[in-house]
Amino acid sequence: MSWKWNENTVLNAIRQGNVQKQLNVIDELPRPADVRNVLDDRLQICRNRSPRLILVEKVNDYEIYISIPDGKSDCDFIVWRYSPNLNPPVKIPKHDEDLGSMYVDLKKKDSKIDEYLINATIRLLRDRWSVNQIINHYFNDLSITLKEEIRKFLVTLKWIGLQEDVNYPPPKYLGSKMTLAVYALLEVGFDPKKDIRKILRF
Repeated sequence: MSWKWNENTVLNAIRQGNVQKQLNVIDELPRPADVRNVLDDRLQICRNRSPRLILVEKVNDYEIYISIPDGKSDCDFIVWRYSPNLNPPVKIPKHDEDLGSMYVDLKKKDSKIDEYLINATIRLLRDRWSVNQIINHYFNDLSITLKEEIRKFLVTLKWIGLQEDVNYPPPKYLGSKMTLAVYALLEVGFDPKKDIRKILRF
């Protein structure tokens, strides 16, 4: 029977310290068509399909993990967000329920975020900028607290985008390009919890 990751197995692995730490493994995102090869080179996502939980991002107590294996493809992985201050502490972030809500809530916190968060999203997924480059370019004069909240959103979105590039690689599929459609819809007023899944399937 193949290994199956779920919230309990991930949480237990984190609490017991049964994780690999590979922070800063990706800065500027590779081209979508290159993501699978780059991640296999750096994290062995294709060549080593043994059960592993890898810490890839950390923003204070907010962490992003990827788990291997997943059954969608020979190289796919699952993205998890973890924080002891969230309920539940471990969750697979979804575009509509989680990232969409983070996006909408962030835009309410400051006029600069409201104006530039869509640009930041495009720079990340289309132009492949690093999270640091985006924050320094658009949000450098905001408070440390607000920049931290933006960083949490962007690092989560970054790994969801990388996952989509691995699982639905261009040019045959859209990969992370499909994700940009979600934020275009949110930008014009669609509700993340009610409208997005009616239009887009993930």
